[in-house]
Amino acid sequence: MKVNYLLAILFLSFVSIVVIANINDTKLIGCTELNGYGCVCHTVEKDTAVHVWIEGPESLLVGQTGFYRMFMSGGPAQAGGYNVAGRFGEMVLVDTFSRQHPLAMNELTQAFSLPFPTTQDTIYWEFGYTAFETSTNWDTLYSCGLSLLWDSIPDHYDRWNFGPKFPLKILSPSDVNANAFRPEDFVLYQNYPNPFNPSTKIKFTIPQNVKSEKQYVTLKVFDVLGNEVAVLVDEEKYAGDYEIEFSPGTVIEYQASGIFLYQLTVGSLRETKKMVFLK
Repeated sequence: MKVNYLLAILFLSFVSIVVIANINDTKLIGCTELNGYGCVCHTVEKDTAVHVWIEGPESLLVGQTGFYRMFMSGGPAQAGGYNVAGRFGEMVLVDTFSRQHPLAMNELTQAFSLPFPTTQDTIYWEFGYTAFETSTNWDTLYSCGLSLLWDSIPDHYDRWNFGPKFPLKILSPSDVNANAFRPEDFVLYQNYPNPFNPSTKIKFTIPQNVKSEKQYVTLKVFDVLGNEVAVLVDEEKYAGDYEIEFSPGTVIEYQASGIFLYQLTVGSLRETKKMVFLK
């Protein structure tokens, strides 16, 4: 019995140390223009030779999760760190490359430094963002990238920069319903549910062409390396709204959790979005 008490005390002490260390480790947060002043523990001035930007969906339905990438290039470019933050919504972790600090729940940062393959390359981190309703129907994503000399010394040889503010339109269900039957709009919607297991649905709208004829449509799924893993649509279709179900287990042997890209092509129009499969 005494041994069990001793083990319990040791376990609680370990947990307390981890929690306290995690809370006190605040140097990795507060680095975006929303929450702070950049990576000032390395150098005070930002460096425009470091290029930082976000790519991803420019609009989300209230309650919908969009998936994004924050890219960075330039600077010493031996390794990199990052921060992204949103004003109103919820930041979503999608892999083990990032973490969420308990003192800044609307900000994500790196779990460890990410190496550049070469100093001429671009690296990126992936993250999700769940949209909440706002009074202005707009939100903003903020970013900051740190390009490092990989020597574990935070000094002026490391360089950082803010990324451009990423405006995000927040759509209400009434906005979507009002446009649900307008085939002149080319739309690839975010899959639902997302993340998903075992299956998800992908909805898209094909626009009307000049002669009101059928158009050749493809909807393909790729892994993160760009390998084609499934063809969900490959035929001519009239303008209108469509919904396709995707289940990885029915088309490929995919045993682990992972990220897929799905791409809709209609004539010269093309759009790609991301979805997350959780095993």
